Amino acid sequence: MDSPKEGIDYEGAWDSYAQAWQTIHPELEYIGDEWAGQGAGAATSLGEYEALIEKQFIAPYIRSDQVVLEIGVGGGKTSALLLKYAQGLICADISQKMLDATQARLGNERVEYCKLDGISLEPLATHSVDVCFCYDTMVHVEPRDIFNYLRQIPRLLRGDRLCVFHHTNVLSELGWQKFLKELDINLMGKRHGSAFSVMTNEIMEKFLQELNYQVLLKDTSSVPRDCVWICQAPVIEG
Repeated sequence: MDSPKEGIDYEGAWDSYAQAWQTIHPELEYIGDEWAGQGAGAATSLGEYEALIEKQFIAPYIRSDQVVLEIGVGGGKTSALLLKYAQGLICADISQKMLDATQARLGNERVEYCKLDGISLEPLATHSVDVCFCYDTMVHVEPRDIFNYLRQIPRLLRGDRLCVFHHTNVLSELGWQKFLKELDINLMGKRHGSAFSVMTNEIMEKFLQELNYQVLLKDTSSVPRDCVWICQAPVIEG
């Protein structure tokens, strides 16, 4: 089978979003502040949503002696929370404009920035991070691309090899409503890079099992539309 010449333009979609963001949301300080958890049934305000993420998925798992890799930083909302706990943070994203926005927010102290191509995690060194954190990113990533990332992440990890993965669940009530809302603009094989993926908890569970991740927690209640997994990645020698 020939490889398709064109696919989902994640990079172009998020570069365009970042470029237009200030015009769309002049009342907000940072890119990502508009994602306040209401649509996911998780919160009613930005402050409430940030508090939930910090309390449920960051504070219990991130230590001050750890380096955290965040895949898909957006404008740095969760990056700022992670930096409160971690020794160091590697911010990785397919969009250079999103990386620039995060850098403008966080600066360079204890933070590195890595531009990804959407396929490979090769720019990141083997056994260079303790935790992989991916929140509010996989909700936009198609299942095959999620699996592709999952199979590469273990090489990067050391120590506790902890992972926090958050994705949408199209079979939840709110997930199904989101699916229907975006249906007409994502037909005939066309799919905007910022659209929500057709992902389920069952697919993610299969991915994790096949790749030998150990599931420590499956949380379907904190963010009712979605699912958040706390996992331990398998050991990769070398």
